[in-house]
Amino acid sequence: MPKFQLDWEIECDFDLYGVGSHVGSHRLSFELNRLFSWNLRYDRMVEGYSKSGTSKHIVHRHLDNELGLDIAVILNRVPDGILDVNAASFDYIIRVRKGYAEDLEIIKTIRKSNLVTLVTTVDPEKSTALDAMFELDKI
Repeated sequence: MPKFQLDWEIECDFDLYGVGSHVGSHRLSFELNRLFSWNLRYDRMVEGYSKSGTSKHIVHRHLDNELGLDIAVILNRVPDGILDVNAASFDYIIRVRKGYAEDLEIIKTIRKSNLVTLVTTVDPEKSTALDAMFELDKI
């Protein structure tokens, strides 16, 4: 009997950015609100799973249904664990619905902030936090 090979590609409808910052999630959200005129607010906690157990990560979110804009700022590193191990050097992960990042000039604009030490793109397909990222789409 022939063997079948499962070829499964995950298509992400969002872009990810890694951010290094020494401030708390609420303070970073206030700063991003100032820079982009967003309205980031506390949305929920998502769970991260690792060998050491479960960790909870704060999510601040901005939704604009008219523009189709969906922004989430997720605390990546907490004392209990790291949400995305492949982005372990970043304190935060910013998830932006695909197609809007170029218009917003995210990296260029965030680099203007004194509260951010590092910002760069993260490959969503290599993320270990895809479960949490897709969970954000649930209401």
